[in-house]
Amino acid sequence: MRIRSFLCLYAVLLLGAFMYAQKTGTPQPTPAAPQATPKPQRPARIVTRTRLVSIFSGMENQLFGDVQKKDKAALTQLVTDDFAIWMPNDTGDPFPLDDWLQSIATDYNLKSFKITHMAAHDFGEVVLVKFEVNQKADVKGKKGDESGQYFVVDAWLKTGDSWKLSDRYISKVAATPAAKVPVKPTGKD
Repeated sequence: MRIRSFLCLYAVLLLGAFMYAQKTGTPQPTPAAPQATPKPQRPARIVTRTRLVSIFSGMENQLFGDVQKKDKAALTQLVTDDFAIWMPNDTGDPFPLDDWLQSIATDYNLKSFKITHMAAHDFGEVVLVKFEVNQKADVKGKKGDESGQYFVVDAWLKTGDSWKLSDRYISKVAATPAAKVPVKPTGKD
């Protein structure tokens, strides 16, 4: 019997010490109402220039720079002998190299340009390069100016160790009207 009372006393003391330790330990925070966890932020999309875009971006900028400087010799080094510009016109005929060079030398004045949204696709001996160009330009003797945004597709042909521009397809980007917002019914009609 003595052992039983001693065990009970020991259990009570142990239980008391355990409860005392719970009260004097570090305070536990009271659980709050569950809150929505914020969405983890995804890193911003990083657009990396491809090797072809880097190469042809430089060549396109050089070409436009040579047009701006009216440098006929430099332009003829960048294009093939049968180079032509294709654009929407009444006849559907291309604008040949000789006429283009003559126009640049006499009538066409490129004041500024900026190339954006470039992509390039390699087909082996030909690379197609598409981009948009915003330019300020005018043509002598022509009403209005040639400023605006243009969509361009260039076909670059591999000739030996270098690339030459073979054909250019260009069209002015028309301003699109703003979309009409449907009128919400008020219920009073």
